[in-house]
Amino acid sequence: MLADSTAPASLLAVLKLVRGSFTSPTFRAFAALVTGLIAQTGRCTVTGILTGRGGDARMVP
Repeated sequence: MLADSTAPASLLAVLKLVRGSFTSPTFRAFAALVTGLIAQTGRCTVTGILTGRGGDARMVP
């Protein structure tokens, strides 16, 4: 599903339920944002979400 994912299996199972609603590149971006939203500890901004996900603040399709 996500090659560089550090998300727990339970979150991946929930994300798998909506996978069919997205194209493959869009789903990877969506999953990265959801994972970062849960993991981030700072302000709830897109940059904060991507930082919470780990790595830099670039979206990789």
